[in-house]
Amino acid sequence: MSSTQNPNDHPPAGNRPDDDGDKTIILNARELLEYQEQMRQDKRKVGSLLVIDGTQADLGHHAAVDAEVVIGREPGGLSLRDRKCSRRHAAVARRGDLYVVRDIGSTNGTLLNGVTLTGEQPLRDGDRIVIGQTVIKFTIVDDAEVGYLRQVEQLVLTDDLTGLMAKHRFDAALADAIESTIAAGQPLCAIMMDMDGLKAINDRHGHQVGAFTIGRVGVLIGRILASRGEACRFGGDEFSAFVPRAGLAAAMEISEHIRREVEAMDVVYGPVTVKARISIGVAERPEDVTDVDRLLALADQALYRAKAKGRNRVSD
Repeated sequence: MSSTQNPNDHPPAGNRPDDDGDKTIILNARELLEYQEQMRQDKRKVGSLLVIDGTQADLGHHAAVDAEVVIGREPGGLSLRDRKCSRRHAAVARRGDLYVVRDIGSTNGTLLNGVTLTGEQPLRDGDRIVIGQTVIKFTIVDDAEVGYLRQVEQLVLTDDLTGLMAKHRFDAALADAIESTIAAGQPLCAIMMDMDGLKAINDRHGHQVGAFTIGRVGVLIGRILASRGEACRFGGDEFSAFVPRAGLAAAMEISEHIRREVEAMDVVYGPVTVKARISIGVAERPEDVTDVDRLLALADQALYRAKAKGRNRVSD
């Protein structure tokens, strides 16, 4: 038998001396005990609030209760879009190892496990808080579970490429904005956007550069809209947005700001630098339009007019 080793006779992956990334770490008894103790310390128990039923815009929303979390329509805490919820509706607070919930003067009241909440009541693992149409489940979780819930929330509520609102959540938020602005007698504008020349970027530099460019443009749109409105990636290289309590002139100004910033931006991906362009259509909601699809269709028609006029422009 030849003593020459067959080059195909490799040892198993885990036993290769040069395969450091695939080795199993062997712990002795002392190290194992220290590791287990560290794991116990790391798994700090905290209260968790998770929206499990309600408007599409709120489903999956999560908050960990380290001190006090205010539930309501105002930003911060556990912010809801449920129109039957007050701006500051209820609060969940930590008192040592105990968690309590109280209504904070809401208009429609708060239910705890189906019973109207009066005063401050202790919370148990699995309790359900009902505010308007929203059901919030309270659980006791460890740090690992908090991290998991935050990742799930990110996946459910946002577009992974741009960080903008997920489309299903955007549609629900726009429907709510239409209803609330009609009730208040206020204007609302929808915006449709489509990047110009993305195919040329894909063909010349590859789809990775194209996707990166879409992501950068989405981040820019979100930054400009900020507290003035909401946006989502409609699909591919198209974006939708709405601006409540803003007439056509104000929405056109915001849209032109977006167009200029996109035009001025250098998108750098490794050794490649590309320039993006965007066409934008704006529509103010007419009195007889009360649903999302019809309003977005009007903005889409304005977008086609921007394209027809030569692209890289804003049209109403």
